[in-house]
Amino acid sequence: MKKYLLLLSVIFVFSCDSEEDKAGRFFIKGNEALNNGQYEQAIRFYTEALAIKPNYKEALNNRGVALYQNGRFTEAIIDYSNILVQIDTAYTDAIRNRANAYLADGRYDKALEDLTKLQRAYPDSAYVYFTQGIALHESGSYAKAIEAFEQSMEKDPNDAEALVNAANSYFMLKEMERAETLLNQAEGLDATEPNIYNTRGMIAMEMGNLAEAQEWFDQALKMDPGNPYYFNNRGFLNLQMNELEAADEDIRRAIIGAPENAWAYRNRGILFLKRERYDDAIRNFEQANKLNSSIPLLHFYWAQTLSMQGKKVEACGQLAQEVEETEEINALKRSICN
Repeated sequence: MKKYLLLLSVIFVFSCDSEEDKAGRFFIKGNEALNNGQYEQAIRFYTEALAIKPNYKEALNNRGVALYQNGRFTEAIIDYSNILVQIDTAYTDAIRNRANAYLADGRYDKALEDLTKLQRAYPDSAYVYFTQGIALHESGSYAKAIEAFEQSMEKDPNDAEALVNAANSYFMLKEMERAETLLNQAEGLDATEPNIYNTRGMIAMEMGNLAEAQEWFDQALKMDPGNPYYFNNRGFLNLQMNELEAADEDIRRAIIGAPENAWAYRNRGILFLKRERYDDAIRNFEQANKLNSSIPLLHFYWAQTLSMQGKKVEACGQLAQEVEETEEINALKRSICN
């Protein structure tokens, strides 16, 4: 996924003694701290500026950026919203930043509302369409996501990331050939984009080519060694190969690197299921469900765990929520849902 650009506001202070100049100096100190990755310090400086000048929209916007970078998405959204409700309804920096904060916070409908506003302001922006595609994909609207990525590619035909993300949406729709075609195009544009190889790994795993999938995930991680999503995908592969120790290590790294990734908790639940630690498995499935209840196979594995505990009624209820439909799922339904 593309790393979203957060828009910083910049002003210059020339005089020395007025209250507005004092606020400006705190603002500049905040920018220096923010640029150095000192997010808490930046927040303090912006807060000092706002104590002097409460309607200082640039300070509110940049404090929102510092909060976002610190993982405090809800607080960032409040700062951006205060600008847009109380100070300047058309401040596009805040609209764009709030859309990204909503997206990071999993509030995809709200992100799409802001992106629609941005689209009206910047109808030729590939970035806006790209981000719409991400929000639609994350909300499970894969066909609409593909349309948004295609519009992004019309604006910027050389964007390999848009091609890869469209391929990811085709993968979720199980249109593997179309996904492979886009990945080949992306590689032609930028062979250094590691998500190409991660997505190829997911396709190979889906097709049952586990050794090939292992090679692709290893390549992606060689190019981007700390990526928690690649670790998670390789961890799921290791689960399928019953390499539980390797799966445990990969999933652990995935959760440390991205603690809000519901797929990683699903995978850790599967790991505990395989180790017959059923209560631990259910705790992880519950956490995954809180973060994203529509993950494929989440409710299937949850039902398996409940079935192993003899809780067939609860297991059947989980199967009713499963978004996937396979012969294995149907066989479990037949065995427990009488």
